[in-house]
Amino acid sequence: MTDHMSAALEAMAFIRAQRMEGRAKWRRTDAADARGDYSLYHGACGVILLLLELHAAGMDSEALAEAVEAGEEVMAYLTSKDSLSVSPATGWPGYAFAMNELARASGRADFAQAASRCLQKMRDQAVEVGAGIGWIEPMPFSDITGFTGDREIYDQSVGAAGAGLVLLYAHQNEVHPQALAWAVAVGERLLEVAETDPDGLRWRMMSDMPFPFTAPNFAHGGAGVGYFLLQLHRATGEARYLDAAREAARYTLSRATTFGSGKLVCHTEDPAKPFFYLGACHGPAGTGRLLIELFDITGEQVWLDEARALVEGLLATGAPETRSKGLWNNHGQCCGDAGIGEFALLMSARTGDGAYADLARRCAVVIEDRSEAADGRRLWRQAEHRTQPDFIEAQTGYMQGAAGIASFLLHLATTETGRPVKIAMPDWPPLRP
Repeated sequence: MTDHMSAALEAMAFIRAQRMEGRAKWRRTDAADARGDYSLYHGACGVILLLLELHAAGMDSEALAEAVEAGEEVMAYLTSKDSLSVSPATGWPGYAFAMNELARASGRADFAQAASRCLQKMRDQAVEVGAGIGWIEPMPFSDITGFTGDREIYDQSVGAAGAGLVLLYAHQNEVHPQALAWAVAVGERLLEVAETDPDGLRWRMMSDMPFPFTAPNFAHGGAGVGYFLLQLHRATGEARYLDAAREAARYTLSRATTFGSGKLVCHTEDPAKPFFYLGACHGPAGTGRLLIELFDITGEQVWLDEARALVEGLLATGAPETRSKGLWNNHGQCCGDAGIGEFALLMSARTGDGAYADLARRCAVVIEDRSEAADGRRLWRQAEHRTQPDFIEAQTGYMQGAAGIASFLLHLATTETGRPVKIAMPDWPPLRP
């Protein structure tokens, strides 16, 4: 067993130690009074994915049964809900994805039916607007910004583009017969709300933005919307979606600054002095997905060259060993080293260039060196938010905690043995097209 696999198993042991008494879910952190939730981002659905990966890798004989037990509790919760967010992180799309992955691993039809119901409820909450459909709901991040009110949400992280990617996943996996038609309706609406610029196409995070926040990258900007439209082109063959994806990439890259022999795209365009994230949300590990998929679909070398340039820009900062404003004390899938490592493995698989596999290993070393390990358990105390560096938690979940970090370490360990195990999220391309 490799050191990376051992670290992944120790992380799972930490998560298991946070299981709530009498429940099939886990506390969000190791604080005694911490609550648990069921979401894909912070909660049980993310842990379920790790359990399924451990089962697929043959590393945990109890993992599938534990995932099924947790899934049954999640399914009961979903039955009780009439309304949830369109956010893949916390709402219907993420639950649909997790339930269907459980169905695939367990062979149980009730999980597949639960996934289909999630999508139907998500569609029932949509509004027909303009040329397609969208979702109007309380604006995200009100707890951080202080702004409240309902908005139409467009982006990949918490809005329509992310929901559209789950609909495409559902179409590919035959989760719901209307999934592709609904994805097309989402795409038509997103084309309609695109903002035309001399440098390409851009999208705001939501309608009527109440504060300055023009984010060109993956989570909240045009790179993420462009990625959805590109995958919609894959599913339909419609050239307009490919054209829009190209224009989204062109706009995003127009906001890049040279770093060493590469470049980085700014986090947001609004500050007088821009700064640069390195992770999946607003950095190369997210935006690079659009570029390598554009290369795969079009064969146009420029897109692969640009993806390589983003990684070179990341390396020019000294990452992953050197921390920066855009790579703070966070090692998770969203903002930190695990997400960078996953993208490095993707680049390695797509290009055959061993330098990317080396970057993935470097990310793993940083992750392991900055962990706390005792009594067979491993955890990471880190800051979820860059703007709250002193708010340190040891989280259990997928996007900001031990489950997602362990998933990357397991992915790396199994890749090194020649049999990679990874459940790709709907917003990640496959290792090989």
